[in-house]
Amino acid sequence: MKKLILSIAVVLALGTSAFAGHTGNTNERAVAAFQKDFHQASDVSWAVTDNYVQATFNMDKETLYAYYDFQGNLIGLVHHILTTSLPETLRKDIKKHYGNYWVSELFEVTSDAGVYYYVLLKNADETIALSTEGTNGWHRYTMPKTKASNL
Repeated sequence: MKKLILSIAVVLALGTSAFAGHTGNTNERAVAAFQKDFHQASDVSWAVTDNYVQATFNMDKETLYAYYDFQGNLIGLVHHILTTSLPETLRKDIKKHYGNYWVSELFEVTSDAGVYYYVLLKNADETIALSTEGTNGWHRYTMPKTKASNL
């Protein structure tokens, strides 16, 4: 499950267009579960992959991404956040160890397994992806070379 959430997060961070738009092949169980979980959502669009169903939607003036398995179980909820929304320990760790980088992507993933944060840092020479579980500190996430070269 953790690998699936991590994969989803990385794909989202890399800005792939595989999830854009509306598809007519949505899974009925996922749609029903989504409507129950996020009944106040607006502007919902759907995408289906071989592994999950994704709903992109707006709620409370935020764009969110909900991922469901084909049985209608919520895998995780993803949304972009500002660095000011990070727990203080994580924000300080970025400032201390990566002060010469800027944050190009930052998002939070919430699932049954907990809360995970993912950040894509860049400077003139390098792009680094970091992930964390909770607030215990960052660790490098190694991106596949094909994905990293598209950054």
